[in-house]
Amino acid sequence: MRRAGGSAVRRRARSLKRGCDSGMQFETILSPLGLLLCVAGLGMLVPALVDIAADNPDWQVFLASSFLSGGTGAFLYLGFRDRPGKWRRREGFLFVSASWIVLSVAASLPFMLTGIELSAADAFFEAVSGLTTTGSTVLTGLDNMPPGILMWRSILQWTGGVGIVVLSVFLFPFLKLGGQHLFALESSDTAEKSFARFEEYATRIILLYLGLTVACMVLYDVLGMSSFDAINHAMTTVSTGGYSTSDLSMGKFHSLPILWVSIVFMWLGAMPFMVLLFLFSARRRYFDVQIVYFFAVILVAVVVVVAALRLRNDPINFATLTSVIFTVTAIITTTGYAYQDYGGWPAPAILAIFLVTLLGGCSGSTSGGLKMFRIVVLVEMCRAAFRRLLWPSAVRSMRYGRQTIDEDVTIAVATFVLLYSATLVFGAVVLAISGQDLITSVSASATAIANVGPGLGPTVGPAFNFAGLSDFQKMVLSIQMLLGRLEIMSVLILLAPAFWRQ
Repeated sequence: MRRAGGSAVRRRARSLKRGCDSGMQFETILSPLGLLLCVAGLGMLVPALVDIAADNPDWQVFLASSFLSGGTGAFLYLGFRDRPGKWRRREGFLFVSASWIVLSVAASLPFMLTGIELSAADAFFEAVSGLTTTGSTVLTGLDNMPPGILMWRSILQWTGGVGIVVLSVFLFPFLKLGGQHLFALESSDTAEKSFARFEEYATRIILLYLGLTVACMVLYDVLGMSSFDAINHAMTTVSTGGYSTSDLSMGKFHSLPILWVSIVFMWLGAMPFMVLLFLFSARRRYFDVQIVYFFAVILVAVVVVVAALRLRNDPINFATLTSVIFTVTAIITTTGYAYQDYGGWPAPAILAIFLVTLLGGCSGSTSGGLKMFRIVVLVEMCRAAFRRLLWPSAVRSMRYGRQTIDEDVTIAVATFVLLYSATLVFGAVVLAISGQDLITSVSASATAIANVGPGLGPTVGPAFNFAGLSDFQKMVLSIQMLLGRLEIMSVLILLAPAFWRQ
């Protein structure tokens, strides 16, 4: 009996030891977080140089912010880079959420310290909106804003755009978020294989992203934008972010050719980057059914809006059609540029705009929203349900293009859609309780979770911004923007007690 009891004690001790060994290893993520802060510090030197060239004293603020962010990052990187630790799925979840929060805090420093003197809540909101490529803003008077601040906003969106592409192509499939492992480099790849090829494909994606940005910038410049405007708008177009150098957004330029360049590059930004990579490299034929859904939704929305305007006896000409296509594209790609105040459109047109606000572009792109990939899976789930009603004994698998959709994917997609809807409703209720009208509450919550930018109504509509909201409401929307950008589940999993125990 004594020996048996001693054996039980030893087994219990070994179990506890394994539990301790398998606990969350915080030190493993501190070094890469430090490296990200160093990169952010280097990025702040660009607007500092822009302000120096413009003889604006804000260069000192960017330099100080750069030293603070870079110094903190260097301390974390050098202090923890040799610490032993193994990256597992839990560390991956924690790193993703922590990196976007830490970078948002660092990115908010210049907004608080420059002459525009934003509050901490406003600065954090602006930084989160930039990094998540949402495009909502609390700033007014952009036409007279210091050039460094305008450049910093564009850099945030450009960086956030390429960052989410890399996450969605490599890390999100590894973490099995929302069934996106269908978009792994090869369906047979293990996580180890994918990460072994990470450097090769990440480099190609970044070069493609850079190439699209340069091409967009050149076309903007040729069509009449100033060089400064062209650089900024190219970064925020390809990233589907939507920050502009003017309160009028794209309405500043009064140019239909510029609108069409913007439309094309917003489309490209909303495409799966792996598909673009294969297309431009001509290494293999690749077809993704979600692209068909994406353009089909745009076509239907444009037809609805044009029909609504025609029924109101508005003249329909090439300029009107261009404006409608631009607006629908800006919303569904979650870019959020504005050319006209679509808040004055007929009710059916506004309803169409609100619906495409929730959908977003394709998975593996810079855009936000539900993503067309999930729409395709939901449609297949509905078809399967109808088939079971009509032919109960028939056996037929659901398919995404040529791939079979397994049960894990359908569960993940259904869960995401439920959480997406619940987060939207919860945010709208909180905003309404805190004093906003219904239209503002619902549209602001929708644009935050979908990472779109402008909302509807007299407070956050396309002709206004988010400055009129309270600090509490801005923080609620900031959290929603982060949730939407990081696929919701990768953040909410951190709230599960079992995540920290096991």
